[in-house]
Amino acid sequence: MKRLLNLEYNSEKENLIISEYGRHIQNLINYAKTIEDPQKQQVVVEEIVELMKKMKIGNKKSPEYKEKIWMHVYKIANYDLKAVPPTGEIPTPKPDDFKPQKLDYPSSEKHYRHYGHFIHLLMDKAIDMEDGRKKDEFVALIGAYMKLAYKTWSPEHFVNDKNIKEDLKRMTDGKLVFPEGYSLDAFLDKSKDRKTNNGKKRKIPKKKHKRN
Repeated sequence: MKRLLNLEYNSEKENLIISEYGRHIQNLINYAKTIEDPQKQQVVVEEIVELMKKMKIGNKKSPEYKEKIWMHVYKIANYDLKAVPPTGEIPTPKPDDFKPQKLDYPSSEKHYRHYGHFIHLLMDKAIDMEDGRKKDEFVALIGAYMKLAYKTWSPEHFVNDKNIKEDLKRMTDGKLVFPEGYSLDAFLDKSKDRKTNNGKKRKIPKKKHKRN
């Protein structure tokens, strides 16, 4: 009865290699594998790639996005294709024991990781600035940011301003020193005041009723 109705159960179908593209794409890639003429296969695979791009969300103009689609095509094809990606490099399967390389936290930043990596970028920018009021204000802002980051990272500990200033000097090999006449809390207090004023509701004066 099943054969008369030409029914086919999912359990009898080939397993989907990448399910997000569906069986239709997998069937098209399997068909492309049967094309012996390299040029004809190239045309068909490129059409399949364009179809797959329409199915996925992302920056379709970026080279990384296109490269990823081609990787998926080759994976679905079990790396049995003659078509060549735009990069000119034929994707190859990764070994079963492949493990991504672990990205270590920069050794120079490990001791100060509670300040975050972004703080080092700010310090580099401040070092390149010309001496003067603008630089002093920027360095003071960096110190205020460091104090805020420390309090966020360890709210149960007391933040010693002296330690923050020493860390600033130590982290920049003495190239930056917290300027005199500035407070670590000054910029934070200004920010709070600004938020308070912006969020303050405007009081509407009550209308006075005239007595008859």
